[in-house]
Amino acid sequence: MSDGFIISLVLIIAGLILLMLGLIKQRDSWLAIGGWTFLSTSCLLVGFVSPPFSWRDFAIALALIEVMLLALGLLLRMRMFYIIGALWAWFWFAAIWSYVRGGWIGVLLITVPACVVPTIVLYNVSRYLLPLRDSSQRGQAFRSLLTSVLGTNFPYYVIRSDEWGLNKVEHLTRVGGSAFGVILAGPGVVISRCDHAPVVSDGVKFKGVKTPGVNFTGYADSVPQAVDLREQLRAFPVKARTKDGIEISVLAFAPFRIDCGDEIPRLGKPFPFRAKAVFQALHKAQLIEHTGKGQIPERMEAHLWDDLPRVIGTRILRDIIAQYRFDDLCAPYQLMEDPRAKIAEEFRKQLRKELKSCGIKLVGGGISNLLPDEKHRRQIFEQRIRSWQAYWVRHIMQRQAEGQRSRLRQIEKARARAQVEVIQNLSERLSRLQATGALISYEEIIRLFIEIISQMAIRPLVRRLLPAGFDDSIEAIRQQTENRGRKLA
Repeated sequence: MSDGFIISLVLIIAGLILLMLGLIKQRDSWLAIGGWTFLSTSCLLVGFVSPPFSWRDFAIALALIEVMLLALGLLLRMRMFYIIGALWAWFWFAAIWSYVRGGWIGVLLITVPACVVPTIVLYNVSRYLLPLRDSSQRGQAFRSLLTSVLGTNFPYYVIRSDEWGLNKVEHLTRVGGSAFGVILAGPGVVISRCDHAPVVSDGVKFKGVKTPGVNFTGYADSVPQAVDLREQLRAFPVKARTKDGIEISVLAFAPFRIDCGDEIPRLGKPFPFRAKAVFQALHKAQLIEHTGKGQIPERMEAHLWDDLPRVIGTRILRDIIAQYRFDDLCAPYQLMEDPRAKIAEEFRKQLRKELKSCGIKLVGGGISNLLPDEKHRRQIFEQRIRSWQAYWVRHIMQRQAEGQRSRLRQIEKARARAQVEVIQNLSERLSRLQATGALISYEEIIRLFIEIISQMAIRPLVRRLLPAGFDDSIEAIRQQTENRGRKLA
């Protein structure tokens, strides 16, 4: 038994052990080296069976393995076996030719560079095939290049946005790939824009949200959705009932985004976000909304994370409107306290608080005009107009009655003050006349009274309240008094 035979046997055992460890540990490098060593040394062992070394038997063994690889590729329709077969033929052609030309020195100077140089070139070229974020992804990029050539890559995904800005996760089926490959299986690739973060899951376990750009996936991984990191706006109609049972229609809107703290987007960098906030948003979005009575599957509806503002906002707005009567909403008597502004403020306050616990930051929000349901709008308006008309007629009559009562009260007060003033003035005049010792006649008293009344009538406020024929009446009384005085004289 020659030394070459013993060495080949040892290498076969070592290659087989390394092959088994690669399968158990799922180490592709161990699997490739162990499999290549096992097949190569098996061919060498065939050549050493009949001493001295039989090149014919060795060539036949190499050819049989080549045929086996091509047959497996044809039978299983796997490109991997065709590529391995081509590499097998290239390697042993270069090895045998260099050994024949220069012995072991030829193998060292020709075969080794022929295998190492293409590998180095491919490694350096792979970093230019994908827009990598940093040098830490170069190993994965090289591995994805090799597995894509072998056809054992995991699925590739591209996240796009349509003309309406809605994101779409596109599975590149033309690239092929299976998420459950085991032998020489490579990473999947996810390419997204700077404002979309892919969500990675293996169907059972949530594996997190990746940074926008290029990412690599592993075994059983898929990208069910992508999180839009831009500010978004959702407008949604809400039907609610007031405290008195009238149905109200209102359009609510809420701009929002994934919470990113105080960070702002920067040029050349992906949009900022917090991984915890995205997890909270996706977790809360898994709630089930029952659209009808009962909990049968046909009446259950799941939501995406960006639908949470609509689901939560609808409930909040209904609770707020239920605290108001219809007249409070559509017929405010004190315009300084607009109920619509108060409802919008309370809506933003409550929605911001609840969305924060979902990892979503509310940027603003508001509501449109509060109107009855369109189906019964005309009937409701007619009923409310009649009700408002009756209220305002009663209100106007009450105000008129209060005004008339106030007017009469003021007139009585003014009359009383005028009487007091007349009596005081007349009393003062008479007192002065008595002090002179003169005899006071009735005509003199009447004349003094008329004089006091005339002086009071000159005042603008009093003048405005006097009847139209006041001056004529005073003048007539004065003339009668003077005529009577002449007759008595």
